[in-house]
Order: sequence, then structure tokens, then C-alpha cells
Amino acid sequence: MTRNGKIARLPREVRTQLNRRLSEGEPGFRILEWLNSLPDVRAILHSDFASRDINHQNLSDWRNGGYTEWLSQQEALSELSELAANACEVAGVVNGRISDHLATALAARYAAEFAHWTGGDDEALHRRLRILREICQDIVELRRGDHEAARLQIEQARLDQDREKTEADVVQYFLRWIQYPKVREAILSPDDPEKLLREVLGPEPQSKPPGPLPQVS
Repeated sequence: MTRNGKIARLPREVRTQLNRRLSEGEPGFRILEWLNSLPDVRAILHSDFASRDINHQNLSDWRNGGYTEWLSQQEALSELSELAANACEVAGVVNGRISDHLATALAARYAAEFAHWTGGDDEALHRRLRILREICQDIVELRRGDHEAARLQIEQARLDQDREKTEADVVQYFLRWIQYPKVREAILSPDDPEKLLREVLGPEPQSKPPGPLPQVS
């Protein structure tokens, strides 16, 4: 849900500080004094609201809207943080892929939300589902990164196998050639091994000098 009230227009950092002050039980009049004294707030009030201060009604509306949504988001983040707190233990359970475990936990949270849904138009439920969708996007990115890393690891393993196979083929090729007496003599003889190799392999191909460049008319 997009909000367009005075507080909703404030910078994210200011709204976060405001939510924390509300969660700590700071009195409303002190919060209003603090808000209306901030330069960034004054600039927005001047440009968008004819310099009218944020009042008690604005703060009350925020308590019932943006602040409540922020609390739900903090709760969801806290639960997911709890799941990832013991990362090493979780990695052992899910074979090193924590993002899969987080996805499972998120799916369970979705199931829990719908289990309590009575079929009506529940605004609180819609708000929690919006938050879960935002978290879901982050988990999708994490899983995409894990899958890409796994793909690269498989590709690297294949390249290593191909390199080992190529080296083994070269060794086998050399061992076959070493069976020929002249090849063995060329390798072991201190006299003129290049001459003996030429006798076995034939003369090196002679490259022809390039012809004259064509004339451009």
C-alpha cells in the first residue's frame, strides 16, 4: 500500500528513527517537537504541505498505518534472523545451502498466515503478505546466487576432468611413440636428436613467403 501523508513523504532514515521512538514509548508531543525541528522535514513540509507542521492527527494516522506495518516487518525479519543465527548448524542440515532452508521457513510462514485466514478482506493479512513477498524476493536472489555458484563449480570440475584426460592422452601418445627404436634413439642420443626425429617424422613443412599486396585501384 502506497502512503502519501506527511510522515510517509519523509526520508526513510527519519521514518525509521520515528518508528523506533514509537516502539520505545516516547511521548507524542516530544516526537512531534523532534520531527518538526529537523531540516529535512521542514524542507518537505515547506515544498509539499505549505509549511504546515506534522500534528497529533498525522502521528496517530502513522501509528495505525506505517508504524504497524513496520512492526510486522520487524517481526518477520526477527524470525528469519533467528533461523539464520546458527549458520554453521543450518548449513549442515541443508547441505550447505541456507537459502533453501530460509525458503522452506518462508513457505511455512505463508502456510501459517493462510491457515488463520477466514476468507474475509483482512487488511492486516494483506499487510503481512506484502512484507513476506518483499522477503521472498531477497531469498529468490540468494537462491539464484547459490545455484549459479553450484553451476560454476560443476563446470570447473568438468574442465578439470577434461584437462586430466588430455594430459593422460598425451602420456599414452608418447608411450606409443617411444616404442619405435628410432624415436627412442632420438630422445636418448646425445649426438643429434633433431636429425633422428626428422628422419622419423619427416621434414618440417616450409611456409611460403607471402605474395605482394594487391594494388588498390
